[in-house]
Amino acid sequence: MIDNNNKFSDTKQEIMQATYDAIQQHGYAGLTIQSIADNFGKSKAVLHYHYDTKEDLLAAFLNYLLSEFRETIQIDEDSSPEQQLLDLVDVLLYGPDDSSSEEIFQMQTALLEIQSQSPHKQLYRDQFTQIYRWLGNLFVEIINNGIAENVFRDVNTHLTAQHLLLIIVGGILNRHTTNSEMNPDQIREIVTTQFLPCLKK
Repeated sequence: MIDNNNKFSDTKQEIMQATYDAIQQHGYAGLTIQSIADNFGKSKAVLHYHYDTKEDLLAAFLNYLLSEFRETIQIDEDSSPEQQLLDLVDVLLYGPDDSSSEEIFQMQTALLEIQSQSPHKQLYRDQFTQIYRWLGNLFVEIINNGIAENVFRDVNTHLTAQHLLLIIVGGILNRHTTNSEMNPDQIREIVTTQFLPCLKK
């Protein structure tokens, strides 16, 4: 379940929730305007009034998820930079506290399916670019704070942030697209035993 966001009208919030539910049920391959309308409880005509195509609707949905995700990120300014970094990693791997592991797995699968269309759909590419850029900047800010507090080495913060993001995204991609036994706990262990020791002084 995604939370309401005051930046969206009530109708569009309902459409976003219906899209979320439809993706959970059908994945990207089985997702249609009709399946979204079924969860919305109104006709396809209402959806087409707001969004011309499924591509437009999903681009709006990705933007909505980014807005919702930003709301879930609560960086404790009193905690250490290392803990701040791990807290952000945990949200990416495990989702918000009230999310089940199955729900997160299904949503990650659906997002990967949408992202796989990005080479052919500029709207999707733009949204994922915005998402990854925002996440990268969050990591940059945390790493810069760690350098300033003399707990992290003086590194290229942008490259280091991208390295960490690639570990997480690559691990999630590996989990969903191969028969490996990769799971969130293992990805987190890579961060704590391989990445962090190289970053810390």
